[in-house]
Amino acid sequence: MDAPIAAELAAAGLGLDYEGLRLDLATEAWLAAGIRLRERVAGLLADYPAEVELIGSAAVPGLLAKPIIDLAVGIAPAGKPGLLPAAVLASLVADGWSYRGDAGDDGGHVFVLETRPWHRVAHLHVVERGGEQWRNYLRLRDLLRCHPEARARYQAAKLRLAERQPTDRRAYTSGKTDVVTELLAGSAD
Repeated sequence: MDAPIAAELAAAGLGLDYEGLRLDLATEAWLAAGIRLRERVAGLLADYPAEVELIGSAAVPGLLAKPIIDLAVGIAPAGKPGLLPAAVLASLVADGWSYRGDAGDDGGHVFVLETRPWHRVAHLHVVERGGEQWRNYLRLRDLLRCHPEARARYQAAKLRLAERQPTDRRAYTSGKTDVVTELLAGSAD
């Protein structure tokens, strides 16, 4: 990762140590940094048919969120379902993204970006463009941006989970599944 992007992410207050869980109100600065990171990733993958979107709570100013940018990269299915194209992997790793493996239906191919060891600033999920994960990422983001009731319900669930699981980010993330499923079931495609 180049120094200007790292500096912008840090200046926006983004980043979280692996062992910690902290929720802050997502800000316009987070959104701007996320958009810049999205544009950077889109540029990296310009020779590959990919679409990059800013997703997650940090993409919704005013919503409580972990100070970590989430991106989804939608790629056209090619060959075996779930296969990560070598060109995508090579481009992202060369830019400083660490590949964490295939989480399947729980996030696709997962990459993380750190500004220092054990301090994440961004997650990236490579999924099938137009597939269920892709659609759900975009639907949830748009629902949270446009519907105050959905945003309040999601935020309340996040607060409860953070209080119960203050140091277990996996449990916190997994605990959001039910409310996300309910919110998506109540929204139109």
